Amino acid sequence: MVAIIYMVFAVVSAVIFSTSTVLNGLVCLAFYKSKEFRNPPNVFITSVAASDLIYSATTVPLLIVTNAYGKWIYGEVGCKAVAFVSFLSGLVSLMHLAAASYERYIALVFPLSSRKTFTTQRTIRISVAMWLYALFWSVMPLCGWSGFELEGVGTSCSVRWKSHNKLDLSYNICLILACFVLPVSAISFSYYKCCKEIMCGARRARNIWGKSSSFTKKAFELERKMVLLFGVMTVAFLVAWTPYAVVSLISMIAGPDVISDVAASIPAYIAKSSACYNPIVYVFLYKRLRRRIYYLVRRRLSNSFKPSNETSQV
Repeated sequence: MVAIIYMVFAVVSAVIFSTSTVLNGLVCLAFYKSKEFRNPPNVFITSVAASDLIYSATTVPLLIVTNAYGKWIYGEVGCKAVAFVSFLSGLVSLMHLAAASYERYIALVFPLSSRKTFTTQRTIRISVAMWLYALFWSVMPLCGWSGFELEGVGTSCSVRWKSHNKLDLSYNICLILACFVLPVSAISFSYYKCCKEIMCGARRARNIWGKSSSFTKKAFELERKMVLLFGVMTVAFLVAWTPYAVVSLISMIAGPDVISDVAASIPAYIAKSSACYNPIVYVFLYKRLRRRIYYLVRRRLSNSFKPSNETSQV
């Protein structure tokens, strides 16, 4: 039974690795190759994709191997490195989703305010600030404020959620408040305001141009699509990470023996799978990005199968 559990986690890790690496790599390539995608909302998308790509390419292969062995084989340094990269990637994604929701709120509610409008340069600075914010909370366990240790069935590492040491508890509480409650609250507020503004804008368009007018149909069309895109990304991320946050909170409050190792590992691996969701959402909802990725893949395949000059001469 134990061997089957490790095998399942190894297969899940392999799926996360292959899916996330390929899709996030294609998303990053599409944004790198296409200047038309370099606008404020897409800066956040690219940053999240880069974060997920780094995580899936560097740490998930180690999880495949450890689950195949049925134990952690990379020592304490490896445990800290994997936990650090995992935490950094997850926090970067959530912080960028919060920043993106606020950017959509500003774009919809204050479209003519030059002081509040997100330019590409301003968005890049905000993205860098989000990386630094996530880096701070990820580095603290390495500096002595709490620490990283094996979690669940012992094939992955995380923060000391089960510790009742005051230093560990203080970090865990601050982490949940600053890196989960705060960004989720910002996201909820921003999307509430966005939905309210979209409904008001559609009502104004109907009153001015009429219900069947093309102006009415096109009013806020692009904004609605971007709000939908980031909204679905956020829901997917929260669905993946909320069970992990809840289990971690229960472990903090009730003690280490309330939740079994297997039950603690399942939410952890669901959270790790969030690296796969975002690129799927991009490709499914973002038609221009989907077309660009298809074009790049088709061109790369055609170049690969194109005969070389030497071969054609023969």
